[in-house]
Amino acid sequence: MDGRPVFSGELPVGIEVRGLRFAYRDRPVLRDISLSLGAGEFLGFLGPNGSGKSTFLKNLLGFLKPSAGRIVFSGSPGDPGALSEFSRAERARRLAFVPQSPGIRSSLSVRDLVLMGRLPHLKDRWAGYSGEDRRMVEEVLRILDMEDMADRDVMSLSGGELQKAVIGRCLVQEGDIILLDEATSGLDLNHTIEIMELMRRKADREAKTIVAVLHDLNLAAQYCDRIVLLKDGKLRYQGCPPDILTEGIVEEIYGVRAAVKIDEDGRPYVLPRRIRPGKELSGVS
Repeated sequence: MDGRPVFSGELPVGIEVRGLRFAYRDRPVLRDISLSLGAGEFLGFLGPNGSGKSTFLKNLLGFLKPSAGRIVFSGSPGDPGALSEFSRAERARRLAFVPQSPGIRSSLSVRDLVLMGRLPHLKDRWAGYSGEDRRMVEEVLRILDMEDMADRDVMSLSGGELQKAVIGRCLVQEGDIILLDEATSGLDLNHTIEIMELMRRKADREAKTIVAVLHDLNLAAQYCDRIVLLKDGKLRYQGCPPDILTEGIVEEIYGVRAAVKIDEDGRPYVLPRRIRPGKELSGVS
């Protein structure tokens, strides 16, 4: 296996990962990860810091090359035959990504930042953006309640406002697969819920495949169809939230004791317990 992503026109949009391995030099980070993601599925990728969550997304995106395994991207009927490897433009049309850090270093308006999400769809770079491209940007700004910020310089935004603009750029990209790497970590509770609701609708109404790296177990429990738990680069558990977020599994993966309750909708919520006097967290002095 050569680890190269391929595209097949025979299956609904989604991802199949087979025996994925990745190492930084001689240090293994991902160890034989295998899983499938279907169209319209919202998957939460959880685990302790350093467990390989962000590295997994970077392998999907092609930013990193697997040392072994295979990543298969499936397309809708009518797509061309199998491709041995995505071009950068093809990958950008099909996968939209929101990183942990926006990484914006230049001065431009919020509108222009969001408009950059249309770059992979330009038919003629000399002609520039179409009226439809610009209409789509205005619609996304409205959905994100950022219309009054459209002409502001992104360098003047707060961290949370900038992250929302980057999410807007992701939305206008119209990828079949949306990858979120702690995309809501800089947002307050109100805007976090707003973005998670938006992604849930994308999955339900547009059959987008959503893969979200999260640290908030309760957020994952409320919005995700399935949760994957990584630890030490290995896929330890995967399944629906009530099956995965149990007191025993939370303690095994995170090393903390927690009470797990079930709400009126059948969704679990996790209440970490305070450490008793005389007790210490593993690895903390």
